[in-house]
Amino acid sequence: MTLAVIAAGAALVVGAAFAGWTLGLGTRDRAVTVNTALVIYTCLVTAVAAIVALWAYRAATGRPALDIEITFNFSFPNEPVFAAVHDEDDITGWRKLESFKQTWATVTLNNASAYAAKNPGVRIGLEGLGSLGPQEGWQTVTFVSSVGITAIQWDGGTDSIVHGQWSRALPTLDFSDVRELVPGETALVVTIVADGVEPLVKRLPVRVLDQEEYGAYTEQRAQQVTLD
Repeated sequence: MTLAVIAAGAALVVGAAFAGWTLGLGTRDRAVTVNTALVIYTCLVTAVAAIVALWAYRAATGRPALDIEITFNFSFPNEPVFAAVHDEDDITGWRKLESFKQTWATVTLNNASAYAAKNPGVRIGLEGLGSLGPQEGWQTVTFVSSVGITAIQWDGGTDSIVHGQWSRALPTLDFSDVRELVPGETALVVTIVADGVEPLVKRLPVRVLDQEEYGAYTEQRAQQVTLD
């Protein structure tokens, strides 16, 4: 479009100068028509420059719309559900998440906006949960001697832009060593940040079930997946 407008303006000038175009001015004075054509051409170029500058400004200042999707195996996205077992050797009485594929999760950072998210970061805090082991690709932020790691963080930096209408896969999570500290009050508190936007905080409740409850949940989930 930019080239078309510039070409149209240039055609007006050439037509007025060499083809005798009057541009509807009602005069045969070529100097007048040429000057008028130049003014029109200048206005078109200025308008195009203003539009291009506006587009560039919007692209530079537009805000991304980030969201997170944490999906543990055998759970719905952002709805973690685990089976738990009692560790007879643990004097605390805390239930431990049963270690099998259910404790592995994929983490995806989504950007629903047309604008890129620069310098993104994600922090995951454990609420009512403990004994999280070191997570590859994640930095330990908070460690409590009695319960272990309670918060981890991923920093994308300038090399991990999340483009508009796009997503980025983050390092996976392994909750195989996690224990339930406060029954009924367990959750993941996720904070998402990026340059130029307010931090987004999401609380994802975590359900820890005994074997019988987990069996019923698995059956219900299978039925729902089939219907969907």
